[in-house]
Amino acid sequence: MLVMGMIIKKFITEDSMFKLINGIYYSEHTLDLEHNIILQSVLDSKYYPKDSKHKSRPNGNEVEPQHTFYEDTNLYDSTYELLGSTVGKVVDGVFGQGKMVCEDIWGHIIPPMEQTMIHKHGDTMDQDPGVSWVYYPHFPKNAGGLNFISNVGGKNHIYQTSPSTGKLFIFSKHILHFTPRNSSGIARVSISGNFRASNGYKFQLESGDLPNDPYWQYTGKH
Repeated sequence: MLVMGMIIKKFITEDSMFKLINGIYYSEHTLDLEHNIILQSVLDSKYYPKDSKHKSRPNGNEVEPQHTFYEDTNLYDSTYELLGSTVGKVVDGVFGQGKMVCEDIWGHIIPPMEQTMIHKHGDTMDQDPGVSWVYYPHFPKNAGGLNFISNVGGKNHIYQTSPSTGKLFIFSKHILHFTPRNSSGIARVSISGNFRASNGYKFQLESGDLPNDPYWQYTGKH
């Protein structure tokens, strides 16, 4: 696999674990990749891959700073396909081969002293079952972590994660999350994506055939 003309030696995932956020689970995984090469490819791609076959949004340099896509960037095809394959193996390991289908992958670049607003990647967990993920090819100190928001007893609770270089987080598309201000002094770079349930898997979830499926752990319905 090539990224920026250089060889990616390995794309192996290591130990994963579920962590509880007031009844909702997410999982952490470690990716064994050439993080520095991927980091540079994302930084370069903010201004370059206008003809990428995977382009799904305008690049940050094509919109005004206040636009929601200003922080996002399409990826080089090789970077997109590498992360799709690598994260896809992790997702298959959690849910089963082919049960989740990759929807989209994009780069996310947060300049110093900026942050992301509270948002989620899906509408309702019943109509749009799936998971989201974020991977950090580099995570400088004080860059602003990944914060989840869950509601328990009518009150919102914020759970702060601890990202690090090479870390992958998988979580429900429907959980609210945000990143605090990037106080590191350099750009904070990550790659994010979404997986949706395949038609067959969605039918099984909706029909109640899989009451103990890992998907329900991610949604907090287990």
